[in-house]
Amino acid sequence: MRRINLPLILDSVFAAVCAFLLFFTAIRYYTKNAVVALIFAICAFLLFGCLSFLYISRKQNKKLLISRDEKHKKLLSLHLSLSSDEYLLELFQKCLKTDEMDAEIKGGKIYFDGAIYFPIFKMQPITEDDIALVIKFKSESNKIIYCNKISAEAGVLAENFLIQIKQIDYIYPLLKDKELLPEKYVYEGATKISVWKKIKARFSRKICAPLFWSGMALLALSYFTFFPIYYIVSGGIMLVLSVIALVIN
Repeated sequence: MRRINLPLILDSVFAAVCAFLLFFTAIRYYTKNAVVALIFAICAFLLFGCLSFLYISRKQNKKLLISRDEKHKKLLSLHLSLSSDEYLLELFQKCLKTDEMDAEIKGGKIYFDGAIYFPIFKMQPITEDDIALVIKFKSESNKIIYCNKISAEAGVLAENFLIQIKQIDYIYPLLKDKELLPEKYVYEGATKISVWKKIKARFSRKICAPLFWSGMALLALSYFTFFPIYYIVSGGIMLVLSVIALVIN
């Protein structure tokens, strides 16, 4: 069963309602005809609601694909960091070898096509000490390090000694293309966050002042407009939200 995308629906309805109120208020003010204003406002409601739905839906789908890849990259980083050296060597041996050329594991390293590969996966970015160990390994072959991430200083040192660095942004699509991503990660994800914590995170103290002054401004403007009820209701809601943001934090 497909889940209802409530944020998409609410955002689209919000844009449609704003368009309705704007067109109805403006056209009624200039034409003095409520029926004409209502017809144009309904058309604006439908048009802007549909356009907002299509735009936001497309944007959400794009962000969903990006966030899904980022999530899998993090899971893969953790998985590789917690895996044994034997597992890493066998994984990248399979990844590197081709029908024409095999990859050989020897001494905790992978030899393939005139290059030596060093799988160094840690929870933290690899450091200059890790690069130094690779430098000390004497060989005329090209040296390539597979890792999750590398520190800036270590990156400079590796560049000076012509050592190539392949980080998780390179490794994830590489394993994905070769269909070698783990079927089950060592750690699948964090504990689910409760609804209350999500609401509390949204209502931080930072939004208290902007909501308060916006609400006060709308209430003040209600004295100078032909339709004060909209300003009073909107301003009142903002003031209530500012109090909630202050109290729960």
